[in-house]
Amino acid sequence: MKVKEIVNYIMVILLIVSLSSGVYGCYTYGQQVKVFRVGWGGTSFDTFNPFTTYAAISSWSTLNVYSRLVRIASDLKSFVPDLAEKWEVIGDNTVRFHLVKNATFHDGKPVTAYDVEYSFKLSAEPWSARISSVKMVKEIKVVDSYTIEFDVTSVPLFFTEAASTVPIVPKHIWSNVSDPSTYDANPPIGSGPLKVTEYKEGQYIVLEPYKNFYYKKWLPKVDRIIIKFYSDVTSATNALLSGEVDAVGPYIPISLYETLAKNPQFKVFKSPGTMYFYLAFNVDPEGTGNPTLRDRLVRKALAYAINIEYLCSVAWPNYSKPIANPLPTSNIFYNSNLKVRPFNQSLAVKILDEAGYRVGSSGVRFSPDGVEMKYTILVPNKFPEAVNAAQLIAKWWSSIGVSTTVKPMDTGSMSSIIWQKVDDKIKLGHDIDLWDWFVDPISATHFEVFVSDRKILGISDSGYNNSEYDNLFNKIYEAKTMDELKDVAYKLQEMVYRDLPYLPLCEIQPIQAHNAKFTGFDYNWPGGPFSGSDWRVFISVAFVEEVQPTESTRPTSTSLTTYTTYLVIAIVIIVAVVALLFLRRRG
Repeated sequence: MKVKEIVNYIMVILLIVSLSSGVYGCYTYGQQVKVFRVGWGGTSFDTFNPFTTYAAISSWSTLNVYSRLVRIASDLKSFVPDLAEKWEVIGDNTVRFHLVKNATFHDGKPVTAYDVEYSFKLSAEPWSARISSVKMVKEIKVVDSYTIEFDVTSVPLFFTEAASTVPIVPKHIWSNVSDPSTYDANPPIGSGPLKVTEYKEGQYIVLEPYKNFYYKKWLPKVDRIIIKFYSDVTSATNALLSGEVDAVGPYIPISLYETLAKNPQFKVFKSPGTMYFYLAFNVDPEGTGNPTLRDRLVRKALAYAINIEYLCSVAWPNYSKPIANPLPTSNIFYNSNLKVRPFNQSLAVKILDEAGYRVGSSGVRFSPDGVEMKYTILVPNKFPEAVNAAQLIAKWWSSIGVSTTVKPMDTGSMSSIIWQKVDDKIKLGHDIDLWDWFVDPISATHFEVFVSDRKILGISDSGYNNSEYDNLFNKIYEAKTMDELKDVAYKLQEMVYRDLPYLPLCEIQPIQAHNAKFTGFDYNWPGGPFSGSDWRVFISVAFVEEVQPTESTRPTSTSLTTYTTYLVIAIVIIVAVVALLFLRRRG
């Protein structure tokens, strides 16, 4: 065989491999796509059911999967059309919505006013986490398939809490579910601009554009969004540094701030906060925690014995600030008149002494009826900063004769300890927990956390029980104007400040980061673009330039091109060796 013939054989083999790999790649993996990947660290994804989830990551993942009637505008005061293309207020209490007529669910079925009516009724079920958001709705009337009316007690509250938040689900699917309260809604079927195409529990969610969405202007500018789950924000941030993801939420740890800020490959920024950490004291009259915590004087002394300003500066340096209220300062109802209690351990000691809490031989105080002031603080181990904060609090309290044990653990274990079912009742079984809340910037119903008997819903981790507070809370559903609503919200915060079922600690001003090759984010939105509250992130994200390198289709897939390259090299080497051996024999 001549050298020329061998070369020809090699060329034919290479051509066959090239063509076959091209066809295989086209039909098996499809065209390469533009992908945006977000790493989320912290509290885990729980369910796709939008009526039972309490996790910020679960809500954020489906913000564009389920449509709403309207969406909040960037000024946090007005609303833009979503499923409702227009609306009008009739009289003082009736709101009429006119729906778009070309909306379909992700399974192709049309969206009608009957789906809207059904979704609001699900929200009002006793088991629904959204029940407080629709309490102002007195009656729903379907005028026709694309017109629906709501008779409400408070129009401003209806828009901030219900019209802009209640997810619209398909009645033809949910009405056939035996128990919607336990339905995981996987795969989720909505009518929004994004649909879930893949979900791997504990690992990632894949979202892709729904091409038949009714507003073409809202279709994402990328082909695929992947939300990857990490055990904590440090792991998620390291994934950004290594190129596994393109952005991080809900924030990056301060320990990695300098590394990212000095690298021009990343955009690092700070946004107004929507998340805060707090101490919840078990004041449940039926609770099984240390009963001394039901004494308001004890809680008051414990509050004065914490240097909150120093705590925030050490535990979350440069991206937190002390707060006095159970709302972040970005919330439109935040009462700025209330101030953080000053650090005053002498006053704390005086309060306890006068209340009859004496120091025993062990150095630990005990109540007048002999109960020692020994507490356990539960804290999520996914937040190392919060664990450090709890340990610092324990040291301060030891100075006033209070013994404290800090127990970091996963949030599932925390929940099982806090909300215990005893004799068909939910009783709080812990002493204190240090945890976090994300609060929507226009939410007023977050105050339901302190309404009596909300422990049965897994909302109240303090067991606060006060009929005066309950009656005041109900008045938010009667507010006719935004000023009336704000007045009630201010008074509710004053009551919580006085009674101390919660001791708010630090608001997190999220420092977030993303790969600089992406753009389209609003850094001034409360919580930043990656905290779980900005509904526009996934439909506005884009590459800085139109032509950018693309990624293969799945978060863990190895590129087929790599395998093809290796195969071609191997074949060339084999053929070349065979050819040399053949020529050697002939020689």
